[in-house]
Amino acid sequence: MKHYLLSIIGVWFVANLASGQIFPVDTLQYKGLPNKRVNIVILSDGYTAGEMAKFSADARKLTQELFRQRPFNNYRNYFNVFAIKVPSNQSGASHPGNATDVSEPAHPVSQVDNYFGSTFDFARIHRLLVATRTSAITNVLATNFPLYDQVFILVNSPYYGGSGGVHAVASTDVSSSEVAIHEIGHSFAFLADEYWAGEQYARETFNMTTGTNPATVRWKNWHNTEMVGIFSHCCGGSSGQWRRPHENCKMRFLGNDFCAVCREALIERIHALSSPIDSFFPGNQEVISNQADTLHFELALVKPEPNTLKVNWSVNGELFSAQHTERLSLPTERLQPGRNTLRARVEDTSSMVRVDNHGTLHYDVISWELDKTLTHTRTIETSTFSIELHAFPNPVSEQLQIRLRCDAPFDLQGALHDAQGRTLRRLPTQGFLAGTHSVYLLVNDLPEGIYFLNILVNNISISTTIVKNNG
Repeated sequence: MKHYLLSIIGVWFVANLASGQIFPVDTLQYKGLPNKRVNIVILSDGYTAGEMAKFSADARKLTQELFRQRPFNNYRNYFNVFAIKVPSNQSGASHPGNATDVSEPAHPVSQVDNYFGSTFDFARIHRLLVATRTSAITNVLATNFPLYDQVFILVNSPYYGGSGGVHAVASTDVSSSEVAIHEIGHSFAFLADEYWAGEQYARETFNMTTGTNPATVRWKNWHNTEMVGIFSHCCGGSSGQWRRPHENCKMRFLGNDFCAVCREALIERIHALSSPIDSFFPGNQEVISNQADTLHFELALVKPEPNTLKVNWSVNGELFSAQHTERLSLPTERLQPGRNTLRARVEDTSSMVRVDNHGTLHYDVISWELDKTLTHTRTIETSTFSIELHAFPNPVSEQLQIRLRCDAPFDLQGALHDAQGRTLRRLPTQGFLAGTHSVYLLVNDLPEGIYFLNILVNNISISTTIVKNNG
């Protein structure tokens, strides 16, 4: 998805290069090439040309605070952060003074000529600070940094306010870093507020649901651990119908940590936007051994802190090494004459993502096609691809949907097994084009219990636990 969006942005960039204005771009954190990292871009609004030093300091403070907090500190190596210095004609943010949720004016009424149209009182909610000139935001990004993944707009106002949505926004109030990180929770991972924000913001998402059954609630894997439960919202309207997973998450109270459910959602988003495989050796069309030699392969990985990546190596579809090392020494005698396939499957096994019975499984794969002759072995082709598996509903009573996304064409095989290893259902063996596809299994006649879905995607083995519940 990221590369598809970049192609669209690239067209926009070419079309608007002549009219777009170039602004200075500061690098606040650089961990790797932009096309291999999650890129956060901070834009200034309400900072005049003479206040750009203040913007740089404010943006650095925000960056430092963001990467002090879990899970961003654990995944720091996956992020670049850039700041674009966009000067405004006037300092601050507008305040029409027409909010209906406070006694106005809560602070001085003003109309400020800032670049992105940031204003308080959006939708007549006083603290809802929104950058209203979306076309200006799009144009600045397309011209100055089209490889962005997450945009944050820092507004030079001393009053409390912010917003989520497509672009996260916060002021420079004393709580600004905490507000900013809360808002990034909305914009980056699509998290809901865990206080009652109103009917218009209520929706089914990672940390908000109407479900009350511990066995089926969205955060069932965390229930009764790390203070995760099923807590009712309040007050007013339909609030009593909605549930949150925690009483003291950052999505409810500033100054607290993200709860386990929200941390997992943030990590899921990091997985979706980036790959842990930075580079690999050898490349295409390289002679890598004489007949009697040992072959050497190596991955350069982007590691979380602490490192939770594990690597499985397979030769021609059979597991060769599960030592989880980045380097492999492969005797040539292990290869058959002619064409062979070596694959390394990389998986993040962080305890902050509960893989067992977890909704979405992520794998990144590097594949070498090898040609073994009487005199040498060489690489014919190398490729990288990612796989996502989502099996739902889980627990399931009637029909299981198995949704697979792979950014390369793939062959699928699979079966559902019981605890004794007996095969109960088989998936039809078939090939798919790159993209997202679904297959279905009827399980209505199976007794309640624990089952294991084992599938092969391009000979990459993936397993997940399925709970059968007759309701």
